Amino acid sequence: MPTNSARTSIEKPLPQNLEAERAVLGSILLDNSKLALAVKHVSSGDFFLAQNQKIFRRMLVMAESGAAVDLVTLCESLQAAGDLETSGGAPYVASLGDGIARVANVEQYAQIVKQKAMLRRIVHAGHNLSQGAMEDSADLATLQAKFREVVTESAEPFKVIGGNGHLRYSLADFLTTEFPSPEHLIEGIMPRGGSGLLIALPHRMKSWFTTALALGASKEGMILGGKLEVKKPVRTLLIQVEDFPGVLQWRMRELARKIPCNAENVSVIPRCGLNLPDEKWYAQLLRETETFKADLVIMDVVRRIFRGDINSPQDTALFLEQIDRLREATDCAVLLVHHENKKDAEIMSAGAGSYNLPGWANVMIQFKRKTQIEHVTHVEIEVDNKLAQSPEPMRMVLNLESEDPIRLEAVEDSTGLTEAKDQLGNEWTVRDLAEVLGVVKSNALRRLKKWMASNDVEKISGGKRGRMGGLARYRFVGAGE
Repeated sequence: MPTNSARTSIEKPLPQNLEAERAVLGSILLDNSKLALAVKHVSSGDFFLAQNQKIFRRMLVMAESGAAVDLVTLCESLQAAGDLETSGGAPYVASLGDGIARVANVEQYAQIVKQKAMLRRIVHAGHNLSQGAMEDSADLATLQAKFREVVTESAEPFKVIGGNGHLRYSLADFLTTEFPSPEHLIEGIMPRGGSGLLIALPHRMKSWFTTALALGASKEGMILGGKLEVKKPVRTLLIQVEDFPGVLQWRMRELARKIPCNAENVSVIPRCGLNLPDEKWYAQLLRETETFKADLVIMDVVRRIFRGDINSPQDTALFLEQIDRLREATDCAVLLVHHENKKDAEIMSAGAGSYNLPGWANVMIQFKRKTQIEHVTHVEIEVDNKLAQSPEPMRMVLNLESEDPIRLEAVEDSTGLTEAKDQLGNEWTVRDLAEVLGVVKSNALRRLKKWMASNDVEKISGGKRGRMGGLARYRFVGAGE
């Protein structure tokens, strides 16, 4: 049996501040607008007294229904719910507004309530951990993971949509509420706190791109040939476990010589035995992410950080839940690099394995159509961003002999039109165009629309829809004349 000095006792009064709890509730009674400020910091479960928990919950219910919260309406609502007496009765509710120093300080009062609630949770968790550690079947990794959860628990009870205190909206309110646009770490391709999936066939230069992205985004400005904007320096943790460390080191040296970067904003985890669904690996990665204060975590490549069945919805869901735990605990964005195994498939169905992966991602990035002329390599890039306007299709140019070793350029700036004119006949379809350019049909269709808008191409027949019917036919303006 443990000695008295080794025990964690919770018989001593738990951390609490009843005056701060009363001040939060009283401030809301006196000024209903303070509820939105309070819920940024506390939930009902953070109050020590059960009666204060019930009052705060009732205030939320009333506010969500659009009712004013004052002494009369609050008591009436508590009475209707059968909670008035267990909430201290009308005299207690009436006393909440007494002696409040300043209604404007509601956020400070709420922070005190939250801090005391966190301390109580630490007391209870510490007691449970110490008891668990004394068990003969105690598992160190499990206890350490639980300890990390206690230490890293956010002081924010939940994220409220729009920051206005609402969890639920009436239809009319929802349609008239203004919500902020998602902020992007890297405009168009990486939302702050978001999720991204980069897919490509092997040897399509994806690791060159992610390395250049980590270096370039470390400073604000236009990067990679001026095609991507970084409004604030991004701290990137690059987990590059596909290549041997020496290969990654050589690549980074080659790029860092010419890409302006702030070395303090880039950290690297080279090849290791990472298996993210494993709780001990998750705890270690969480610690590394927090210590570095990463804004963006790039994991290259999925098959080396996930040891489950990539085709299993259950296994991939567990893996992505771990990724989301990391994002929610640190507010970092995560970009997963993944292999493509469905050649020429559309962007949402090209990645290997379960559809959980594209369904999870806010942003999909696909590398297509690699070409090489001497020492210069080209790869076309298509982006589907669910949270903002997707960038136009781009082409990445890798040329280590250039002052811009990696740059992005618009597809329209490349040789697509000339190449198509050289290889297509007088009449052709979108499918023909896609085959000639080596791109998916949606990519070819986008180019076709631009060429038609610039009067380079004209439609000559509508064709019929359906598998057996003919397709719409096009020709280049001036062809056959």
